[in-house]
Amino acid sequence: MFLTLLQIGIVSGLLSGLVYALMSTGFNLSLGIARVVNLQHGAAILWSMYAAYFAWHTWGLNPLYVTPVICGLAFVIGYVAQRLLIDRILNVPEDSQILFSIGLLISLQYFAQFIFSTDAHSLQARELQGAIILGDLFLQYKQIAAAGVALVGLLGLHLLLRYTDLGRDLKACSQNAIGAAACGLDNRRLYAVAMGISWVCAALAGIALSNLVPIVPDLAFQYAIMAVVVSVLGGLGSVVGSLIGGLLVGVVLGVAQALGYGQVAQALVYTCVFVTFLFKPTGIFGAKLA
Repeated sequence: MFLTLLQIGIVSGLLSGLVYALMSTGFNLSLGIARVVNLQHGAAILWSMYAAYFAWHTWGLNPLYVTPVICGLAFVIGYVAQRLLIDRILNVPEDSQILFSIGLLISLQYFAQFIFSTDAHSLQARELQGAIILGDLFLQYKQIAAAGVALVGLLGLHLLLRYTDLGRDLKACSQNAIGAAACGLDNRRLYAVAMGISWVCAALAGIALSNLVPIVPDLAFQYAIMAVVVSVLGGLGSVVGSLIGGLLVGVVLGVAQALGYGQVAQALVYTCVFVTFLFKPTGIFGAKLA
């Protein structure tokens, strides 16, 4: 029985971990390139969940069908937010940046609460009802779909960063902004593009999560903290670290919940972060301290 529950927890955790990895990757991308602590990332996830719910509730559309529209809007909003708001605080002390980010997160969360109320909204797409049974494993279609959306997003981001001129420009800006500017790159534009891509990652994570959990405004803060925790565990500024950190967090939460320890699952995650800090303060794939 124990081994069966352990197996269920690991598989479920890996599927959820892909969504956490995508969530964290967007946060890490804006941090590594635009050098902004993007706590409003949680609000972007929340609003994407509400957008998916609105499309389903109003027009009966599966959230997967409107993914391109939501992601396109997310990119534009992230790009404009960077250009009009966040660019103005790049040269202020980091604690002021964090306070600004927290304020923006809270504002977007309460604006969502004003529009949608504090009631929980559940999205039940008809095409995602049902499950696959493989021996003792019970995998819901919506779990598989969420993991699939996250995996497509992660692979797409990997291909973008590795094989395109834009990806090379973003890497150059991340590694040496002054050198990139000397070579003729427009760092401010690249910061805005990075923020737009970060919001697309948040939108994909929100669409993936919209079928899994009831949608309430408080999720904005919860997912902002989750993005930070996964990023810190894997290594701030590391996309690979986001993937490994997301899978680790997903497995820890999945196993704890499968074994009946759901109430202490979050505490176990923070314990993993603490233990990681003891041996590697910069995270699993973080850069070495000078």
